Amino acid sequence: MQVDLYFSFRSPYSYLILPRMVNLRDKYNVNVNFKLVYPLAIREPEFFKGKNLFTYFYIRSIDYKKHAKLNGMKFVAPKPDPINQNMLTGKISKHQPYIFKLCHFCQAIEKSKQLDFALEVSNLIFGGFQDWHMDEPISAVTARLGLNFNDIEQSRQQNDDKLKDEILLNQKQQLEAGHHGVPLTVYKDKFFFGQDRFHHLISALEQDGLIYK
Repeated sequence: MQVDLYFSFRSPYSYLILPRMVNLRDKYNVNVNFKLVYPLAIREPEFFKGKNLFTYFYIRSIDYKKHAKLNGMKFVAPKPDPINQNMLTGKISKHQPYIFKLCHFCQAIEKSKQLDFALEVSNLIFGGFQDWHMDEPISAVTARLGLNFNDIEQSRQQNDDKLKDEILLNQKQQLEAGHHGVPLTVYKDKFFFGQDRFHHLISALEQDGLIYK
């Protein structure tokens, strides 16, 4: 069985689904095809027009914390936010010092380790780790996964355009699958948008013989 997982590093809901996806892969032998996309603020910046701290982000933060608690996970507002955005106005800055470097670094990692990298780094971003974006914590993550930070960073710098094109292809396939949001899981011809649809994904897998406990 194979499930496609479309994931964004800025999405708290993407962060919340990751442990369940890793468990699905490791305990139930489901191939999770990790497909990184840029955050919605990059893909569709117009989405945030009129959305600010009072009309959008504060309400969402309450929901993030609620679902994190339900899943036995921490949720702390990232420091720094992967996206440089004015929370009072919703305006997204043209200067984005974190997200492209992080996304392209992840994309440069061997495919089989990208899901694990996303889990580890998301735990830093939303788990209260200050300055998660610095080389030292990212290097520690790669070391725990048996990867070489310097080799990946060199690949990122040398193949930046190629890595961008790969992510753009993921985004095209995401839309073709049926939705623009993340996390998006896709099994056969069915898509499930949101971390709260995980049980629907499991139901679809169970119909094909998965025994999920």
